[in-house]
Amino acid sequence: MLPRWPLAILVDEDSSQGRPYDGNAACMSTESADGLSVMFLSRERTICSNSPGGCAVQTKKGKLGTALLCMTEQQQNRDAAEQQSHDAAPIMSAENTHITQPEPIPRTLILSILATGIMAFIGILTETLMNVLFPILMGEFHISTSTVQWLTTGYLLVVSLVVPLSSYLKRKLPVKRIFLIAIVLCIVGCIVGACTLNFPMLMLARILQGGGTGIALPLMFNIILDQAPKSRIGQLMGVGSLVVATAPALGPTVGGLVGTYMPWRWIFVILLPFLLIALGLGLANIQQGSPTVDAHLNPLHVLLMAVGFVAFVFAIDEGGSAITAFSQGASGAGKTAVLAVVLLIVSVVALVVFAQLSRRSFSPLVRLGVLRSVPFRWHLLAYVLLQISMIGFSFVIPNSAQLGYGISALVSGVLVLPGALFGAMLAPVSGSLLDRQGPVKPISAALAVTLIGVLLFSVFVNGSSTAVELGIFYFVFMVGFSMAFANTMTSGLNQVDAQLKVDGNALFSTFQQLAGAVSTTILSVFLASAQAGHGEPGTATYLAATVAGAHHGYIFLTIVVICACLCMVHAFRYMKREGALS
Repeated sequence: MLPRWPLAILVDEDSSQGRPYDGNAACMSTESADGLSVMFLSRERTICSNSPGGCAVQTKKGKLGTALLCMTEQQQNRDAAEQQSHDAAPIMSAENTHITQPEPIPRTLILSILATGIMAFIGILTETLMNVLFPILMGEFHISTSTVQWLTTGYLLVVSLVVPLSSYLKRKLPVKRIFLIAIVLCIVGCIVGACTLNFPMLMLARILQGGGTGIALPLMFNIILDQAPKSRIGQLMGVGSLVVATAPALGPTVGGLVGTYMPWRWIFVILLPFLLIALGLGLANIQQGSPTVDAHLNPLHVLLMAVGFVAFVFAIDEGGSAITAFSQGASGAGKTAVLAVVLLIVSVVALVVFAQLSRRSFSPLVRLGVLRSVPFRWHLLAYVLLQISMIGFSFVIPNSAQLGYGISALVSGVLVLPGALFGAMLAPVSGSLLDRQGPVKPISAALAVTLIGVLLFSVFVNGSSTAVELGIFYFVFMVGFSMAFANTMTSGLNQVDAQLKVDGNALFSTFQQLAGAVSTTILSVFLASAQAGHGEPGTATYLAATVAGAHHGYIFLTIVVICACLCMVHAFRYMKREGALS
């Protein structure tokens, strides 16, 4: 019996990595999609004797790009035994199915999820928490909005670079070692943050925390998928999603409390004991779900991806600086604009080369073949645009509330709490609607509510608006966003083959973090360019300029949400054309 999943390896029918095919069963060691060290080449079927246990290979003769199917003899025997067991199992009638009970969840698994969940929760919490503290940090370190936003942008950029490595780490290292790497980064980041003497030191703390969070986020879900009983996977994945959804809701409120009642450095001191608890839980309970393999990582691929992402974010930042300089008539604006263009070109070239090398690689970071699905591409783009809108609001609302309306840090944090919490609770409900009705109606209705929310901001918010109005408008936005966001990802992953879902998930996670970094940079440009030349913070002209900059940001976010809606229209159109919709 041959499996239905293809190896993540593409070969020519008569050569392997440029070596001439000698007519025999050429074998080479590499990794398959599930971490199997085996190999192959041409011929209709052969046994590769130099791979562990031998491997049965089936391939179609053809040109470069032919996908091979492979499995070890041990796997064949195991699958055959499973099939016999399944055939021999008694078939339960409708009358007695009610006696089937869900499998119990091992205590060690619960505590393992708790340990990794604490890490992920703290990482995401600090992401939105820092936004509320920006005005305080600007005053203490004497820096501008465009500079302080790098605490969030840099953090998200690091997360977006680390997340794609999760697949390699999972195959290469034991789970407990991966956990230790992540939590050590988080703990050291907290210690550095608590001892911060200047802005670069705080930036270092955020980079360390970003590395830890980038490992912890996929680790939590990988533990669930590897070790949870099949009857409980959905339940435990829901718990993991709740962690991810709740943390952003609490971040601004926690940041407001800290900024109001204690020195901001204390936030890192407060978080440290929770990380130490997670460390103890993880060391005592995390178990290995699947064996490791001799995975290989191409440093050039990682370098190209890093250059592409970093250059892209810096290009946007430099472009914003150029816009600000042009608006003030400052010298050097032209040079800054040229630098932005050069960085953008470098980013595009690096990512194109990365994509080309990944297509030909025996062990790519992400199998980009998942992007061949047109509906998947439209879902991914809509998902990125929705993330830009959410992170944009979480940045601009607390900052404009404090710097534009004179609202305290605590109140500005509370503004976003009701909408974020209620939206997080709606996420499971929207998933149930998707299961029952399909993707079109739930996602379309949710996007309509999201659009109404951003229109309320762009049309009605002005210098005389109150905190209550901001809170109500944000509540409307989050109700729609929360019901659209997760379903967009779920619907998108449903458009690709099962063996490519892990790669699709990696792309969603990576671009989610990158979109957050881009959004923070763009929205900071709107605020900084408006504030430039309008006096010091607290003056009437500065307050008015901040409100104007925030309004420009709201208009931008409205356009972003409209584009997300159009993306989903195209996605549904292609799905209907391909028969994926009734």
